[in-house]
Parts: sequence; C-alpha cells; structure tokens
Amino acid sequence: MISCLLRLSDRLSWTTAAIAALALALLFVLMLSEIVSRNLLERSLGFSWEVSGYLLGLIIFMASSWSLRNDKHIRITLVREYLPRGGVRWLDLLATLIGVIIAGFFCSAFIGFCLQTWHGGTVSSTPQEIPLIYPRALMALGLLVFTLTLVVRALVLVAAPGMLDSTPEESPVPMEGKS
Repeated sequence: MISCLLRLSDRLSWTTAAIAALALALLFVLMLSEIVSRNLLERSLGFSWEVSGYLLGLIIFMASSWSLRNDKHIRITLVREYLPRGGVRWLDLLATLIGVIIAGFFCSAFIGFCLQTWHGGTVSSTPQEIPLIYPRALMALGLLVFTLTLVVRALVLVAAPGMLDSTPEESPVPMEGKS
C-alpha cells in the first residue's frame, strides 16, 4: 500500500515538474521576445511582464513536490550531522509534519482564493484582462500536489523509511506490467 502511494506521488510529482519545465521554457521564450522587441522594435510587449509573473508562480508551485521527492529542497543539516540515524528519521518526520501543517493551511487558503476568483470572475487589472482563475488554479494544483507529497513522505517515514533512500531519479518508477 505504501509503495503504491509513493509511486502515485512520484508520478504526480513528475507530472507537475514537467508542467514546470514547460512553463520555464515559455518564460524563456517570452522574456527573449521581450528583449528582442525592446531592442529591435523599440516597443515592449504589453503582456509579457504580467504573464511572466504568472509563469514564475506556476514554476515555483509545480516544481516543489519534485524538488522535495528528489531531496533538492534547501536543508539545514547542522543538527542532522550529530544525530544517530534513528534521530535523523524522527527529525525528518517532525519537519515533514510541520511542512504538512503549513502547506495544508496554504493549500486550503489558496483553493478558497481560487473559488473566490472563479465566482467573482476576477480578471487582471491590465489591458489584457486575463481571467485570473487559470494561473491561480494551476498554482493551487501545484500546491495541492506538494501537500500530498508531504503527506505521503510522512507516511513512508513512519511505515517504511528505507523507501525514501532512493529517489525517483536513481530508481525509476516501474510502469504497469514491467518489473
């Protein structure tokens, strides 16, 4: 059961990381277009700064769960170096549970924010009037997946901490029908 949850979490993390990578590529193209437009045409693309902000938020939220699962998040390891292996596990569990509480709070608040945006039909205050539900909903999705990844991590730390020793990069998730 735990291994199935971890595989599902890994797949969700990979999917949101792929969306983040696509958003990063779009951000690159958008900023390059802005630079070319300003320097060659002496005109700014009116929408570029607004859309780049949405893309940046999307990248941060969508890449968070993959970063967590692959141990790419920033950690302060000073205390960990002086603890026995069992102590590190419990410290990691404590930090993960605190993360679940914080991420859960932000996730529920952000989902409420999205519902408010959707019901109000809120659009951006720029001339483009972009419906804000789209970027906000995608950011909320990334935050939801991050929260679920933290929950799964906590469960794995309690039930089978050895499963976290290898990251999805080191041992790819086996696909259905393959072993």
